[in-house]
Amino acid sequence: MTKEDQILRAKAILTSLMSHVPKEYEVSERWVYEFHTAIEKVEKATAIPLDEFKIGSGELRRSVSSGNYVTGEVEYRDGLWCEREILMHKLDSVLIYISSLQSGIDRSILTK
Repeated sequence: MTKEDQILRAKAILTSLMSHVPKEYEVSERWVYEFHTAIEKVEKATAIPLDEFKIGSGELRRSVSSGNYVTGEVEYRDGLWCEREILMHKLDSVLIYISSLQSGIDRSILTK
């Protein structure tokens, strides 16, 4: 696989995620895993670290499924969850970045 192909594959996955992430307040960590896997393809192809586009571990939390106001008892859903808006923001920003890379952004302005 060429570097360009790796980037195209990652962009396809990310673009598909944008359309298919459930429209709920929180999404399961499986969506974050798919997102990070695609970003790692770009990192490998470009040798550019993209950590600022990744979802930090602090953004993954347990999600409350129910609670009892009287007893204070709280039940949680299985696994970890991320606010959808955080994932969507990161998805959008990394897609903009990848598109800029692909369009041949003039890197000379970055070194001035």
